[in-house]
Amino acid sequence: MCYIFPPMRQPKNRKLRLLAHLDVRHAASREMVGGILRYAAGHPEWEVQFWGGHPSNEPFEYYCDWRPDALVTDGVCHLYARDEFAALAGRAVVFVNTAPRQGLRRPRAVLTTDERLLAVAAAELFVRKGLSHFAYVGTPGTERWNEARKRLFKAALGERGYALSVFREPAATGWRQQEEALAAWIRELPKPCGVWAAYDQRAKHVLDACHLAGVTVPDQVQILGVDNESYICEQTGPSLSSLAPDFEGGGFKAAEFVDNALAGRLTERNTTFKFGLKGVVERLSTSDTNGTARRVAAAHEFIRRHAPSGIGVTDVAASLGVSPRLLEKNYRAVTGRTVIEDLQTERLARVKEMLRKTTTPIDSIGPFCGFKSLSHLKTLFKRTFGMSMSEFRRG
Repeated sequence: MCYIFPPMRQPKNRKLRLLAHLDVRHAASREMVGGILRYAAGHPEWEVQFWGGHPSNEPFEYYCDWRPDALVTDGVCHLYARDEFAALAGRAVVFVNTAPRQGLRRPRAVLTTDERLLAVAAAELFVRKGLSHFAYVGTPGTERWNEARKRLFKAALGERGYALSVFREPAATGWRQQEEALAAWIRELPKPCGVWAAYDQRAKHVLDACHLAGVTVPDQVQILGVDNESYICEQTGPSLSSLAPDFEGGGFKAAEFVDNALAGRLTERNTTFKFGLKGVVERLSTSDTNGTARRVAAAHEFIRRHAPSGIGVTDVAASLGVSPRLLEKNYRAVTGRTVIEDLQTERLARVKEMLRKTTTPIDSIGPFCGFKSLSHLKTLFKRTFGMSMSEFRRG
């Protein structure tokens, strides 16, 4: 959760200074920094520095004489002296996943994860798989976001006529004791069952407990995490599916709000922002027992790797040794989309990446991303994103 505080007046003839004080060891924080930098790249009046989670960083006090006008922090600076923190807190401040210090001004805006959006996406994924038994494994503590996530997941399933089993944390003294309790609970769940874990490391805990319990994944239990931490999700056996919040978009929104606040362009005193959802990144942990989801996951991976080369549905089907008709049927059943739609989505993502990160002329980008027709690309891009390619590059 992020809290954005009222800004002081911006000094004239000086660049806007923003310090992103985030633990970049986490993918979510890195993506938020990316969103902030993406916003700043289109605003030459901005100057951005970032600090946190790297052994070569200077002490936090290093930036105090720089006197940033805005601070985006995950709360690590709470470890430092109150006076040092107070020197920055009178300006625009964004707290990420932590509450503000006592005595600070009332928040002007809040940036938080959309727990309802995540819960509904998790419920829809499992229901689409044909499952009728569901479970939730939260955090060991009682964090407010975890309680909301659990409650909204239960409500989303309830609307569809299903019940939810929840793992109750034992009074464990260590991980081994907790793992054994989790394994015993999983062993007693009705099968097949979809288990939603509060975050990706917790999803790995569920997977480890399944192995301990002798429960097979995904045949008996399907597992879904949150945050799409690829260094976890892609290295487990089987690989873990995960919901991917739009942390980069959240960083962009936070920077945009700070910019409007310092410029006096706010129309409302209190504003709430929520991270969007990029989508569900499906891997083998949510494959179904008849191989349909496994086939679709392989197709999606093939699309991700080869979409820029101009492949079509026939090429994807041939890579799997199935007919295009069967592939399309499976793909729509698992994802709710067509192969062509995902080919276009992947290609447009590559186009956006080239517009952001390269100086390649716009008229030359299409062939690098799998588009044979420039006019088709321009039309599709504007229809999808509401702006032209040139406007996107400028912004």
